[in-house]
Amino acid sequence: MRKVVVVGLGRSGIAAARLIAERGDRVYITELKEDDSIVSSVETLIKDNVALRNNVEIGSHSERFIKDADLMIVSPGVRRDALPVRLAEERNILILSELELAYSMCHAPIIAVTGTSGKTTVTTLIGRMLKKGGLDAVVCGNIGNPLSGELNRIKKDSIVVLEVSSFQLEWIRNFRPGISIILNISENHLDRHKDMEEYVSLKGRIFSNQDERDLLLVNGKDKFLRRLSSNIKPRVEFFDEYKDFSNRYKIGNEDYLAAMTAASLYDISEDTMMDVISHFKGLEHRLEHVTTLWGVDFVNDSKATTVSSVAWALRSLNGRIRLIMGGRYKGGDFKELNYLVREKVDSVIVIGEASSMIKEALGSFEEVIQEDTLAGAVHSAFKDACKGDKVLFSPGCSSFDMFKNYEERGRVFKDICLRLPLI
Repeated sequence: MRKVVVVGLGRSGIAAARLIAERGDRVYITELKEDDSIVSSVETLIKDNVALRNNVEIGSHSERFIKDADLMIVSPGVRRDALPVRLAEERNILILSELELAYSMCHAPIIAVTGTSGKTTVTTLIGRMLKKGGLDAVVCGNIGNPLSGELNRIKKDSIVVLEVSSFQLEWIRNFRPGISIILNISENHLDRHKDMEEYVSLKGRIFSNQDERDLLLVNGKDKFLRRLSSNIKPRVEFFDEYKDFSNRYKIGNEDYLAAMTAASLYDISEDTMMDVISHFKGLEHRLEHVTTLWGVDFVNDSKATTVSSVAWALRSLNGRIRLIMGGRYKGGDFKELNYLVREKVDSVIVIGEASSMIKEALGSFEEVIQEDTLAGAVHSAFKDACKGDKVLFSPGCSSFDMFKNYEERGRVFKDICLRLPLI
């Protein structure tokens, strides 16, 4: 029986702990946070005999939890310079991600999707296309349900469609999908990664164990991906050019092209793929229509945590826009938005830690309003909006200065919008 330390008690940490216990190893859990949700999760794991109470610490990390460990599993939110990671490296303890742990016990083929933006949309679409085509697709990973928690329902004839983040790829060892997809790369997570070179390198780890039997799908228009995908072992296809889907179906959305390319490799008919796309209403927190009040549409794009995602949202919407941005800066150059803002936006309302940075980056654009709260931003945008306008919440930043995650941020935005008629 091995001693396995799980660092971090988010969704992936909980799933990893359960999987380790099922495998018969001793589970130790160390979590720096100590709030109601963490305490509740700990109590559930103890009740379910996943870990003993004495083998769980919250609110701090201690050396005794790491000492004599055989293996450490780190959650995606754990930084490389975190104390448990440094202690494990000093003691030559093997460190793996939850993704790598689960992969070692997964016997079904894997389609893995990564990229700066669009991962959740593409992962969802591929899963729906495969299912509608009669295949057993299991959609999981960074999308919200970790691979570790889905192993019991994955059969040999299943197809795992896996959303993968750079954080998860940081601690892989043998992870090797049959099909890997990199959608795009732009500046992101520079609050976590050393520089852009490191971020690009981590994204490239998705195909690091692939060989000539495997396939890498990339966007040929992306300069980083063109460079990354040259002189590598797996076969490379450009999904923006594949089977001329773009011209034949008049599709400009590259997320759709990536999903169609992957699904066609499993012989899903083009009629089936187009049917899925035609009925796709989008995902929560991603260009999600919330409500219309007095002719003004409110759009929740809380999942847009990068500059490139904001640009995508602005290009995707018609009509004049009141744009709400801000949060905790995580990399990227807001100056890249200047052209689109001047072309499509009547006012920008900024909030959070990055508000001054955004305001400065937009330079001479005069209609930049600074608010202290999201509620204040929504009210400010609505007050000045005209019939036919859109109030777009597309932050371009992480949520962690004001909210627990982008989901909570999006739900708060929607609640504010839906309460506007009552105010």
